[in-house]
Parts: sequence; structure tokens; C-alpha cells
Amino acid sequence: MKRFIILFVVLCLPLALFAQQEGDAWLKDLDTTLGSRFAMEVEVNVADEPIMGYFMVDGDGYYISLGIMEVYSDGKVRYEINNERKEVTEDRVDLTSCDLLTNPTRAFDFLGDEFSSEVLSSSATEAVVRLIPSSEELGISAIEIHLVRKGAAVEPKSVVYDYDGESVVITTLLLDCGDRKLPKWDKNAYRAYDIVSFL
Repeated sequence: MKRFIILFVVLCLPLALFAQQEGDAWLKDLDTTLGSRFAMEVEVNVADEPIMGYFMVDGDGYYISLGIMEVYSDGKVRYEINNERKEVTEDRVDLTSCDLLTNPTRAFDFLGDEFSSEVLSSSATEAVVRLIPSSEELGISAIEIHLVRKGAAVEPKSVVYDYDGESVVITTLLLDCGDRKLPKWDKNAYRAYDIVSFL
């Protein structure tokens, strides 16, 4: 019996390695497609409550517009605006975070030692890749990303974050950045807002 179990494990190892390599190949093509500058329309769904939004990333900087919220960042400081409460919260960027809502500059940075990947399903034009973080410190149990191949490009169609059983589903539509400029934080535009600083 023990010999059978060892043989079974040995036979399964190449399949697991292939699944990891296939997932990494999809993710590498995604990384190449997005580069360091991209924009997308998103729909964030938490507990069946959809919120429409817009994201733009340019190098280490980013801008998020999501419902009543806006976020500006230069890669070091994050300005989170609640337009309903007329409040701005300024804080340092969490460089370890890798989800779209907290740090979109690293939202699709899955290559390396932080995640292991496996392909749940794939065809010539689509794949669903499941990512398991190597550390619990990231606060995410798993990420599932639905990818679509369009010619040589690979684009994200949706991302599902599993936070210990609670799911956040983000549907994405990649946009052509063209000549769009990254919106920058302008304190004067929010001078009527209360500022809460954690710096």
C-alpha cells in the first residue's frame, strides 16, 4: 500500500508542475499585456451589491474612482476620498498589498515566490487561474482570475478574491489609455473636505 501511495505521488508531481507552468505562462502574458500603464472599467460586487468604477495605473501611481470613493496615489502616499462624507484620509501606500482595491499597481503581479498557480480550466482563448499565496500575511486565502486571450494579448476578465470565505468579485474591462493622463492629487480641489492623516 505504501509503495502504491509513493508511486501515485510520483506520477502526480509532473501534472502539478505542468499546471503551475501553464498558469505562470498565462500570467506572464498578462503582465506583458498590461505593462506599467493601463486603465480599466470595473464592477465590484460584494454581497450582490455592484459598484461601478474606473482604475488607472501609471508606474507606481494610480487613481481609483468607485462609487462615492476616489483614491489618488503617487506610489508613496494614498489619498482616499469619501465624497459623501466630504472626508480625505491620507496614509502611506501598503506596498505588500496585491489587490485591486488597495494597491492596483501590484494587482496583477503574481509572478515570483508569493503565489503558486494552477489552471482550473483553459482553452486556446480563455483560462481560469487560481492563485494561492505562500504567506497568510497577505490576508487573502485565494485569488481566481479569469483571463482572455486576444491575439498575442492576454486581458483580465474578472478577479475573485477570497478573504477567508468572503468573496469580492471584480469584473474588468481593459481600456485603451491613449493620451489619458493619470489624475493627480490636488489638495485645492478638496479644500472643503476634512483631512484625516495617518502620516
